Amino acid sequence: MKKNVLVIALLILFLIIIIWIIANLSAGRTTFFGKAATSGIFNSTNSYVFGSPLAARAGGDKIRITVFALDDLGKGVPNKNVTVNCIEPTVCQSANVVFTPVQAQTDKMGQAMYDLLSPVAGKFELEAQVEGVAIPQTVMVAFQ
Repeated sequence: MKKNVLVIALLILFLIIIIWIIANLSAGRTTFFGKAATSGIFNSTNSYVFGSPLAARAGGDKIRITVFALDDLGKGVPNKNVTVNCIEPTVCQSANVVFTPVQAQTDKMGQAMYDLLSPVAGKFELEAQVEGVAIPQTVMVAFQ
């Protein structure tokens, strides 16, 4: 009789441990293999740039260029200096394109913004750089 009670007690203890392990593994994201993600370090390939609107009236309307500098986890990296330029600088220079920083340093969400104005119609491919490192994604805007 004592032997049966001991076996049942051990079986119950074993089940409790298994349930505890399953609950802890399913409570959060668990990675057994793979590269560990780093937080707070700028990752150019995880960041992006976009324009809104993509087309505007030359000589009057502005296009807002927004840049998000993100880390490996997709979180914003604050306090980084951002520049926005034409891929082909001579094209922008000949059209007298003006880049006005609205917020040239990233905020706590990793966001920076520039306004773009062109007195001349044309299409311009833009790139963003964070602390001198280019974001691979570019954006094409047009003034009509």
